[in-house]
Amino acid sequence: MDRLATDTHASCLLIDQNCRVLTIHGTMDKIVPAKDALEFARFIRNQKLQLIEGADHEYTSHQDELATVVLDFIRAVREDKNIPQHLQSCKRGLDFIKSRI
Repeated sequence: MDRLATDTHASCLLIDQNCRVLTIHGTMDKIVPAKDALEFARFIRNQKLQLIEGADHEYTSHQDELATVVLDFIRAVREDKNIPQHLQSCKRGLDFIKSRI
């Protein structure tokens, strides 16, 4: 998918509003500006936005912080007893996460 030709708003609306989304973005990313992450945050209801101060596009000097953010998000989702079982749009992601932890 060509990022420049993607309609951010339309793409965000395709995400089930009950599905949790984690967006992590480095504030020093020169390839995809941090403002793009802020744009997603406007349209995705269940999104957690985590900006990593000073991180570039590859999180070169921020690998540990990146891993911590991802693992904390996965643990929080796993432990949440309020996740409806009928959310098929999230089921594949949850199954994948459960199989890796």
